[in-house]
Amino acid sequence: MNRGRNIVLVAAGILIGTALSGPAVQAASGILAERSAQAVYVDGQKVELEAYNIDGSNYVKLRDIGTAADFNVYWDGAVQIDTTAPYTGEAPKAVQPAATPEPIQEPEPLPNPTIESADYSAAANPEVFCGPYTREAYNAAYAVLRDHSATGIVYYTDDADRQQLENLLAELANGTTLSLRGTGDGAYEIYAHTVDWSIADEATEDFIREADGLSTDREKVIRVNDWICDHMVYNPKKVVGVNTVASSPVPVEGNCSSFARMMNYLCGRLGIPCIRVHGESHYWNLLYVDGVWSYTDASVNDQVSSRAALLFGDTPRKQIDDPAGLRFLQELLIPLRIGPAAAGLRFGKAEIQQQGQTLWHGSGPFIYTDLMLLSSPSGRKANLEHKGEHHE
Repeated sequence: MNRGRNIVLVAAGILIGTALSGPAVQAASGILAERSAQAVYVDGQKVELEAYNIDGSNYVKLRDIGTAADFNVYWDGAVQIDTTAPYTGEAPKAVQPAATPEPIQEPEPLPNPTIESADYSAAANPEVFCGPYTREAYNAAYAVLRDHSATGIVYYTDDADRQQLENLLAELANGTTLSLRGTGDGAYEIYAHTVDWSIADEATEDFIREADGLSTDREKVIRVNDWICDHMVYNPKKVVGVNTVASSPVPVEGNCSSFARMMNYLCGRLGIPCIRVHGESHYWNLLYVDGVWSYTDASVNDQVSSRAALLFGDTPRKQIDDPAGLRFLQELLIPLRIGPAAAGLRFGKAEIQQQGQTLWHGSGPFIYTDLMLLSSPSGRKANLEHKGEHHE
């Protein structure tokens, strides 16, 4: 579950099984199959799937599940499932090996008029750039995060590196997910696509208004944690979507991944930088709250009477699968040498102001009332630049 995909919720225990075809009632090798009347829902929305009942169990085509939940299912010597890619029904194109043992020379970046040709990575901690997490990837993702209509180009000769970056960017899903798509010659385009959480947006409108009225981000996160624990019940075997949790009149069962995804969604609406973290087969969150990064695990808080796992500092309780990737995401959201205000993330309608002057305007609830301008290594004052506008 590395991408922000809607989860299929199936009534009455429909199984994902072998695809069947033929008339409504069909006998083959002594097996009787008949059309199933069970309902199938995707995030609370009913969808039509062809299903059959065989000996008391319901079967649907795996490809139909992939189409409904938007993950890829294809044949490549065996049935393959890729939950990190949208459904196409086709195997991804293999990266062709180099014709000679000579080192592969990366081509010059393709012209891209939709983003600024700025080195955003200069404001980040240089120690985060390693492996697939390059300055090139940082600049592309940084631009798209702050302008969802933009795209950025990165180059990978190793498909595993490309996949690692895409999986990492999915942990930022707050209603908009960053993905990669190939454009040829080892080039991949980073782009933003919106997750349809309109049902959740409407259902949580009053709560967001209430929480947003609190004085500090810490108070807001505490309120979000309590809301999640009131509306969800921890069950390690249940996966539930954001729309379903938000719109349900009763608490909904969900696993740690579902709890962490809900935390991402609500914090995103409140303008609080939030990352979903994975380690030791468990999901939790890392949040930027009142100037510091701190971990929260709502699924643990749901199981205890206290808030023991709420904003418990910057030391994780479990071994993180990809600590280098996590540091990369932290710098992507809050660059070290700029500070939170100048980061200018876009997730609703917001502007950054200082002393009555508008310094940045965009779409996102990332609203900061003070602008941090830190000294650069050379001693010169750091500058805020956005779409050609320059402010001291």
